[in-house]
Amino acid sequence: MDLTKDYFFSYSYHMMLSFQKNLSNSKTGVAIYETMFVWNEFLTREIHNQLQNTHWTVALVYGFFKQATFKISSQDFILTLIARRSRHYAGTRYLKRGVNEKGRVANDVETEQIVFEDVPEGSPFGATSVVQNRGSIPLFWSQETSRLNVKPDIILSRRDFKFEATKLHFEDLVQRYGNPIIILNLIKTLEKRPREMILRAEFANAIEFLNKDLPEDDRLRFLHWDINKRPRIKAKMALIRLSDVAANALELTGFLHCQLIPTSRTEELQKLSPVSCDDRGDHVKEDLDEMDVEMGNECDKLRGAYCVKVSSVQNGVLRTNCVDCLDRTNVGQYAYGLVALSHQLHALGFVDVDNINIDSHSPLAQDLMQIYEEMGDTLSLQYGGSAAHNKVFSEMRGQWKATTRSQEIIRSVQRFYRNAYMDPEKQDAINVFLGHFQPQEGGPALWELNPDQHYDVRKHGSSPTAERSRYESHYKADLSIACFSLLDCFFYCLKVTLLNHYLIVIVLCHCFMPVITVSLSCNHLTDMKV
Repeated sequence: MDLTKDYFFSYSYHMMLSFQKNLSNSKTGVAIYETMFVWNEFLTREIHNQLQNTHWTVALVYGFFKQATFKISSQDFILTLIARRSRHYAGTRYLKRGVNEKGRVANDVETEQIVFEDVPEGSPFGATSVVQNRGSIPLFWSQETSRLNVKPDIILSRRDFKFEATKLHFEDLVQRYGNPIIILNLIKTLEKRPREMILRAEFANAIEFLNKDLPEDDRLRFLHWDINKRPRIKAKMALIRLSDVAANALELTGFLHCQLIPTSRTEELQKLSPVSCDDRGDHVKEDLDEMDVEMGNECDKLRGAYCVKVSSVQNGVLRTNCVDCLDRTNVGQYAYGLVALSHQLHALGFVDVDNINIDSHSPLAQDLMQIYEEMGDTLSLQYGGSAAHNKVFSEMRGQWKATTRSQEIIRSVQRFYRNAYMDPEKQDAINVFLGHFQPQEGGPALWELNPDQHYDVRKHGSSPTAERSRYESHYKADLSIACFSLLDCFFYCLKVTLLNHYLIVIVLCHCFMPVITVSLSCNHLTDMKV
């Protein structure tokens, strides 16, 4: 847990809340720290209880933050992209999969795209915000880390015939964002050896089962599209299809659009009202209803240093997932962000309705893609151990395919090594930081316990002895394991290169053979310049 990387906070703005939630009427106090995106809640709990205030602490949010200024039609606007990672069921790729009994999913990340006018300080300005979500498939499933198998089998580790945990998860999403909940599922539909197909079928069954008991207007909207079904499909065409899905989703959920008018600089300059929290620390849906009532009113409410007039709000959310909720999900979220940006700029008056769609090859779209790619790499490093696989983004930039493939190999090896050898210790650090493990006199040591997911696996069929032996093996870091680690990586790299990326070998030979030939003939290796 490196607090110098990917953690952020603000003294005057509640970073753990979306812009829309910051504008909602709410209570103040310690409750703000109980939200799912405050990672130091456990570490600051005691001081809050003693002082009954939060004046001496800051709330740390873990994820990604980026802000940049762009120009369109000779006007400047500021775009902010925030990814907030949930502290519930948090952890690493193979040790945190699926859902737990409380309906919390692994790799749960809220992504918010805020766009507002860049105006002189003290001037009124318009602002917009759109939120989307990613998270692991809400089923009880797992993959056992293997040093010999690069792609471990996917196991439905527990049968939940009534899908109670899945139901809790979607109820939580409704509580946080309202209806409708739109699910974009990007996993594979056809495989020679069924892996992702198992999850796809069970996920579809779960959605069908849950929708039977829901009113028609509140039913889950489930859309499946296998982005890898046609590997030769051009990146631009894939982006167009995802953009169509994004446009339909945005039409259903809407987005926040408001006008902010500064009040006197002496009137509660530092106040921004946090939202109220329920017993789980999440957004209470009634806040959205209250905002609906206020829409269209003149500026009759003071929220901190601004008088706010709300034109529209977001109700519902697009939830995107693949197996890891990393690589393919990044592409899906970028497509949604690009479509949303068009509508946000139109709402702010930057573009006409006739030109609302932004060309995916325009400089603005390329800049936005770079930010989303950076966010995807950051989230992937946090959860998966390597930067994301960005084949679609690389193709959109026109990057040479051989270069892209070599980059994919390096990232695959890096991810494989960290998942197999480093993630258990990282998971332990996360558990201590979040307070999931608290040492007690006479109690078990940290290294004697298994991650939460393996507790579930053990309860439902695995031998406790086998589980303990499997987990303890990660901590026997002797010379033999270190040697086998290097051999595993070498043979994996060789396997991937020869079987899947043989063109790179040909290209490298073609590139370096002239150098070798000339070098041998001249015998002046140190003076060679290629």
